[in-house]
Amino acid sequence: MLTFLGIIVLVIFIHELGHYVAARACGVAVDSFSIGFGKVLLKKKLWGTEWRLSLIPLGGYIKPRGEQDYNNAKDDPQSFWAVSAWRRAFIAVMGPVFNLLLPWPLYFMLLVGQPYPDVVVPDGAQAGRIGVVEAAVYSDRIARKMYSSIWEAATMPREEPMSIKEVGGPVAVYEFTEQARKRSVDTGDWGFLIDWIAFFSINLGVINLLPIPVLDGGHIGISVVEGIRRKKLAVKTRNVLNIIGAVLVFGIFALAISSDILRLAGI
Repeated sequence: MLTFLGIIVLVIFIHELGHYVAARACGVAVDSFSIGFGKVLLKKKLWGTEWRLSLIPLGGYIKPRGEQDYNNAKDDPQSFWAVSAWRRAFIAVMGPVFNLLLPWPLYFMLLVGQPYPDVVVPDGAQAGRIGVVEAAVYSDRIARKMYSSIWEAATMPREEPMSIKEVGGPVAVYEFTEQARKRSVDTGDWGFLIDWIAFFSINLGVINLLPIPVLDGGHIGISVVEGIRRKKLAVKTRNVLNIIGAVLVFGIFALAISSDILRLAGI
């Protein structure tokens, strides 16, 4: 369970960090950065932001300055709505981008300083260690290979339609995490667990890029439209889109939970 929670927190932190870094780079103040929802368990004010760890760790968020002040009535230059639509799109896209880039540093940290594999070392000698440059090269190859494998699997012609069992919720994530952890413990090769973390992070990034309002992809799409029009959408229009997006996300979540229930029931 601790491994599962640790991976969830790591991947969510990386995602929200992408939004945070982009917001600060665009001149938008960030009032709070939370890992989890609900009751705040720990909090610390740093760099003008309140960093929080909340009770339910299945998500996270950043709260940009003036997020609820759609028309920037306070005329705050650091407000989210004070910056251009293109900067808002940049802030939205960087969360998924950080998730998509996570495999590279993960594999780098796994490899750097490790003995070279499959090298016979004479008695009394020490095995050579993988250096920084080599680790960077190897991690790039592995990450690219993972993306290639995912692309091949996604584009492979299917003989049967997609089943609900192929959609996974928290239970499925927990099961795959435990499988990867146990395999790493049994073999002494933590690459299996790193592979799973990288794959999970990529999935989170891709899902958040879906063009559904309330998800990052929806925010990007709306901001691009606003940038082209050079005009923000009406509040009523944005609210309607958010309701539609919330319904779609709820439907996806319900599908994932249904899959988890079938998984637990052994069906």
